[in-house]
Amino acid sequence: MNETLISILDRSSTRNFKDTPLNNDQFNALKNAALAAPTATDKQENRFVFVTNKALIEKVNQQTQKVLLSEGRQDSIERLKQRGADSIFYGAPLVIFIYSQDSKYAVLDSGIAVQNLALAAHSLGLGSCINGLCERAFRRQVEGNLCAELGFAED
Repeated sequence: MNETLISILDRSSTRNFKDTPLNNDQFNALKNAALAAPTATDKQENRFVFVTNKALIEKVNQQTQKVLLSEGRQDSIERLKQRGADSIFYGAPLVIFIYSQDSKYAVLDSGIAVQNLALAAHSLGLGSCINGLCERAFRRQVEGNLCAELGFAED
């Protein structure tokens, strides 16, 4: 079996990360993998925000959990606790947020980029966990403006 298929079949979600920062080579390899993702009609509308700031990651976590509670999704928070986690990001030293203009293929394009990132992380010996829970916090904007704090453009 070739290396690509092995990576696809071996990759699984990590839900307990080490508090070890990525080195520059790893960081750049992930950026390149994200940017190499194909998109519908090659519009390349995805934008990637790489966040290592623990306080900012925690702020997104807290706002997401508040939204989940307000939506009656206590089950999601309980599932985190059962896994021994306080954060939806499981202590990851890097969180990559993907955003794009609302378009016909935005969700599909983002999904392709996420898979590129997950496979690239796996090939580098890094864990990953694809997670869409925080999307609620960005849509609802419970406190402050997360989009602005993360540098999401308003285009």
